[in-house]
Amino acid sequence: MQAKIFLSSLLATLLATGVIASPAAVGARDVKSEHGWDGTVTPLEKVATVGAKKAPPKGAIITPKDSDVPVVTTSVEARDIEALSKRTPGCIFVTTDSNWGGTSAYICLATNGGCTIWNNFWRWNISSFGPDPGTTCQISTGTNCDGTTSVAFGYPGYGNLGVWNDNMGSFRCWW
Repeated sequence: MQAKIFLSSLLATLLATGVIASPAAVGARDVKSEHGWDGTVTPLEKVATVGAKKAPPKGAIITPKDSDVPVVTTSVEARDIEALSKRTPGCIFVTTDSNWGGTSAYICLATNGGCTIWNNFWRWNISSFGPDPGTTCQISTGTNCDGTTSVAFGYPGYGNLGVWNDNMGSFRCWW
């Protein structure tokens, strides 16, 4: 009973003093700049080659939060990508250490939906992966977008790749 009286008087005091709670403006987070990106775009041919194209996955796209880890998908269905308007080019930011540390590369992809196969330095050496806003990606353990493949996810990506940490052979992105 005393707790109810206390809470009621606290609420009345706050309202009487005119406390206003309004949400603050939230700006878009720039993962690249937050983690020391120097503005250099790494040419795709320096880090990977592009294989066969595939339609983007159908269904919900995951928007990762801090400390999230990607999950495995068991099936991928195609959807009508032509009905979607273009937003951003398919660019990604990757690093060799978890939580956006280590060697980094910012890469703009050449083929929408193409399987991108990492070259020898980057293959099985990536620990953070972040697509730009408007870009959706899936990461795979195999070198031909096969093996264990994640669900589709978008910006800001993952600073901790879980199963795919130092175990990513290829990926596919759509924009």
